[in-house]
Amino acid sequence: MNPTRARDLVVTAVVVLGVVYLVLTAAYYSLPTALPRTAPLSVLLVAVAELQLAASTRRRVLGRPRSRPIMPLTVARTAALAKASSATAALIVGAWLAVLAYTVPRIGAPPVAGADAITAGLGIGAGVVLLAGGLLLERACRVPRR
Repeated sequence: MNPTRARDLVVTAVVVLGVVYLVLTAAYYSLPTALPRTAPLSVLLVAVAELQLAASTRRRVLGRPRSRPIMPLTVARTAALAKASSATAALIVGAWLAVLAYTVPRIGAPPVAGADAITAGLGIGAGVVLLAGGLLLERACRVPRR
């Protein structure tokens, strides 16, 4: 399994940004209410869990004192989770960037655009934390050279 490349993540985010922006231009004014402010919270909780898993996995891979050995299959599964998380984070960041790019110029137009811009900022932050967690978890799964 190859390490995740930044280029792949950036391309994913840019493509999603474009698609979501086009969807927003067609459907934003037909949304009944503002985007839920708690939407980024679940992403942030997953990101914090991944950061904790990265720290634990790193200790176990290095064989630090008071840590149990880790099975190779567990490391492979964890690496797959890390790659999936970083790709999902790129999707999330791209989508929230599109919402932010669409709502900031229209803050006064619909009454909910300002609230949606704040929610988009929180979503971008949560997505970046998930991206960092995925990349750190992937790095924690690497076996050190001896």
